[in-house]
Amino acid sequence: MASWRIFGRKRARTGEPALAGMSPPAKPAGARPRRKGRYSLSDAILAGIGLGIGAASFTFPWYVFFNQDQFGVRVVDFDATEIESDLSGPFYTPRVNWAPQRLTQEEIAELPLDFAPTGTVMPHRTAPETTGSVQPFPARKPAYALVHVAKGRAMIQDANGFWVVERGSILPDNSRVMAIEKRSGSWVLRTSNDAVIELTP
Repeated sequence: MASWRIFGRKRARTGEPALAGMSPPAKPAGARPRRKGRYSLSDAILAGIGLGIGAASFTFPWYVFFNQDQFGVRVVDFDATEIESDLSGPFYTPRVNWAPQRLTQEEIAELPLDFAPTGTVMPHRTAPETTGSVQPFPARKPAYALVHVAKGRAMIQDANGFWVVERGSILPDNSRVMAIEKRSGSWVLRTSNDAVIELTP
């Protein structure tokens, strides 16, 4: 007759059958395993070290707070004298004790000074004014060209290169950008020198 067992359940392992005329082997009476403790000595030591570090890290800031004179930046107290110093070395130059002294009347009289008040006058009062050919030529105003306008900024061009400016920017000729606006469907840039720069087509 076939033996049936529940699907998925393993059959219990039985001992090997004894030979004919022999009794089944007896189970060895082994020693009862010793049950270890839940924590060992090393675990206790590590736990103690961790608690000590935690307590130290908690109390140290309070110790520093109540003893601020022992921590932080210490201010160096200088002596009242200006010439004594504990600095030394081949590159140290001691300070010179220099104090200005007032001159006496005798010393002032010996100085080669001219006490007569003087002034500067023109060599020729009737000299003609300088003509325009002799005067320096005024600087040429830079010519700007408005290249592109986007997001409130404008790109302008002059003889030195391109510049990205916005309202309030200082131009190379020390003028300021007053406005970037649209006139008659075209962008223009107005400066503080009353110059209107139109967009280059």
